[in-house]
Amino acid sequence: MKKIISPSLLNASKSRRVKLAQTLFNLGIKWIHYDYMDAQFVESTAISVIEIQNITTKFPKYTSDVHLMCVNPKPVIEQLISHIDYATIHYESVSKDEIEYLISEFSSKIKIGIAIKPETQVESILYLLNKINLILVMSVNPGKGGQQFIKTSYEKISQLRRYIDEHKLDVLIQVDGGIKDTNAQKVFEAGADIVVVGTFLASKPSKQKVMSLLKN
Repeated sequence: MKKIISPSLLNASKSRRVKLAQTLFNLGIKWIHYDYMDAQFVESTAISVIEIQNITTKFPKYTSDVHLMCVNPKPVIEQLISHIDYATIHYESVSKDEIEYLISEFSSKIKIGIAIKPETQVESILYLLNKINLILVMSVNPGKGGQQFIKTSYEKISQLRRYIDEHKLDVLIQVDGGIKDTNAQKVFEAGADIVVVGTFLASKPSKQKVMSLLKN
């Protein structure tokens, strides 16, 4: 099990995102989480494909994943495939057949993740875990930052950790939503490999804040 902090740039203004990414990398961050929204699957829009391309081109040695909150992920993946390490598709955004197709189409070219909303049960996606590289547990409702962590997420994380370990699968567990210094350690203890941190780090990033997320 890993212990990775992955900041999100969602709550930073467009003019500030490149500078924020640079600041985070200077603080020792190695992985950035990008939120792509189409205003259909969720009501909002966020960082654009062009912005993701520009930032990942500027900082190519760092790991990047894109959380695709959209009803048509295929063209977005096609545009980003040479820029990112992980493309994460929402289980609820497309049909089961479409998910299978997207995994088959892209898994040889990029690492694939599946994201689940708070109301989606872990049992729904267990059949996919041997075909993907990452499972993203949403601990808030997708679409906007600054929400409170949903505590039932702990059990979902633990359930996934048990299943992945029992079946010896090479799948990372990522958790996104409402994570800060007061709950990050408990999320890791539940079984997460990666925690996505938005508002807590984006407002005033500091080494002290990064270390507080990793404290025992």
